[in-house]
Amino acid sequence: MIGFLVCSFYYFSLVVGFLHYFFAFKIYRMKLDVDSKERIKIIILFLLQSYKVIMGSMLLVFVPRQCGNDICSVQDNLQTNDTLNRVALGTNFLSIAFFLLTYIIELRRENFCVHNFDINHDVGDNNLAIILKNKPDLLNALHSHNNKYYRITQITFFIYLLNFILSDIVLYNDEIFWKIGLAPYFSYILLILMKLYNCYYISSHSIQNDKALSAYMTEFSSFNVIDVDLLEDSSIIPNYETKTDIGPIVVNTVISSII
Repeated sequence: MIGFLVCSFYYFSLVVGFLHYFFAFKIYRMKLDVDSKERIKIIILFLLQSYKVIMGSMLLVFVPRQCGNDICSVQDNLQTNDTLNRVALGTNFLSIAFFLLTYIIELRRENFCVHNFDINHDVGDNNLAIILKNKPDLLNALHSHNNKYYRITQITFFIYLLNFILSDIVLYNDEIFWKIGLAPYFSYILLILMKLYNCYYISSHSIQNDKALSAYMTEFSSFNVIDVDLLEDSSIIPNYETKTDIGPIVVNTVISSII
């Protein structure tokens, strides 16, 4: 029952956050501006990412385990009388709570960046740090968001590490886990570690270089020059075209952070 309430609260929080951003972005307009489109993409990625957080945090619920001669159901995993199992299950829910807090801080930071900054491929990535030297209030606000994002990432990592250790102790003596549970177990762990690594990389590099790296928007890269190893062959003459006209810039967002 407690697990059902916590999961219900988590999904309720996701829905509330979605509705908040839905109306805040003024999607009711017939023509969406660039900021609104970016926010819609961020919301979709966020909702999809919440799946891997739930599966990766609730190891004792979704990893196959043994109950008598059968595999435990979700209800069996939630209703247990073993003290260690209850403590480990509590850390599962605690991990979800801290990941929810991480997402809240992450989305607030992302909304701040979308509202105040834009992406222009005609200037270098360090251009923002130069511009913000003349805007101390905006720079301090960016520092505040980056620092909060970095600290909550560290805390969430240690909470999940505790969750990982206690869950492993419970799963270690389970026969079904060793037979059919290893594949989903490692899949869930990998999803969480990728999310935590992305959070750490984005927050730490943003702090060090006064950047506003996006936690959701990445773009496709196109190969446009000859490899340097091939240039050693004198028979290959590179023919680079000079770009004279600058057309509209299109940023392609990919759902790479979901995997």
